[in-house]
Formats: sequence, C-alpha cells, structure tokens
Amino acid sequence: MQVLVIGATGGTGKQAVEQALQRGHYVTAFVRDPARLPIQHVNLTILVGDVLKPETLLPAVRRQDAVFCSLGSRPGQHDQVVAQGTKNLIAAMQQAGVRRLLVVSSLGVGESYSEASLPSKLFIKTILSGVIAEKEIQEKAIRESGLDWVIARPTRLTNGPFTGKYRLGEQLSFSTFALPSISRADVAAFLLNQLTTDDYRHKAVIITGA
Repeated sequence: MQVLVIGATGGTGKQAVEQALQRGHYVTAFVRDPARLPIQHVNLTILVGDVLKPETLLPAVRRQDAVFCSLGSRPGQHDQVVAQGTKNLIAAMQQAGVRRLLVVSSLGVGESYSEASLPSKLFIKTILSGVIAEKEIQEKAIRESGLDWVIARPTRLTNGPFTGKYRLGEQLSFSTFALPSISRADVAAFLLNQLTTDDYRHKAVIITGA
C-alpha cells in the first residue's frame, strides 16, 4: 500500500515509517526537517512540508491509500500544530479522496480520562493540560470528517522495543496508583495493522502494555 506518515520525525512516526517499510509498503514521510529522519530505503519518499501550510499537504496526500498521523506538541507549545494541522490534513484528504486515517492521540482525551489512574489524571490535568486540550480539538475534527478513521489513545509512551503484547479497548481498567506505559513501537504496529482491517473503524481505543 501507499502510506503517508505525518509527524514522521517523532518517536512514533519513525516507528511507523520503519515498520511500514518492513511490511513492504511504499512510504511517504512528510517532514519539516529531513535531517531528522536518517532512514534510507528504496520504497521511502521524503517530502518537505508543514501541516500548518495546507498548500504543502495536498501533493503529499494525493495517490495515497492511507495516512498515519502522529502529530504531537510539547507542554507550553502554542502553534496549534496538532489541532490546526489535523484540520488541514483532513481537508487535503477529502479533496484527494483518501479515506483511511490512522491517528495517535492520548489517554486522557474524551471519555478515556475517566479510565486513567490517579497519577495519570494528575499528570493530564497539570503538565499535559494544554496538550490534551489540543488533542480534544483534533479528535473532534476527525470524528466529524466523514473519513474512515481509527484513533489510538496510548498511555505513557516509551522507547522500548516492539513486543506485540498490549491491552486494548474503548474502556480499560487500571490499578488506582499505576502509571501504565506502552512502547511507541507497539502503538505504531497496532495502527499499521488497521491498514487491512475495519475491526476498529470509527473507534477510539485505549492501548497500553500488557
């Protein structure tokens, strides 16, 4: 398949690029700084652009079978790259007729906040409050897009190895004082699995390590 990765220089985005190539897909990595993606492969195309500049998105989206979106922001960041960038991406996909959208969101967005453990809730309400607020806008735009989307809401992300073992569900219970985590590699793998199934179409699922 032809897969576009948005946010390809981030931790989960890099995993998506590497794993999609390993699976035999043709990958287009959409980046602002190509120096931050030191991956070379015959099936990899790197396009330079900015999700906040819609005119750079449409050429990247055209002729793709699916889009993997792992846009992220840091606490205190105010450029709306996640919220507005996703809205721009959705508009480009609608114009190009590309329907499948796989998105990395976060535990704490929407109804998943009630599922979080006490330490996670404290972290979400303080340090991550701005990040989560932008993810709320992002998810709302995705739900209203009319696209075939899947949203993964991971717990705390790590750079651990791929395990293929994780807990998954629209609702998950956690130990009261746990601070659960999952590797970026496992999150990327789960979403890439959705390229060939509709099992989680139009669902936002919590995902955490087993």
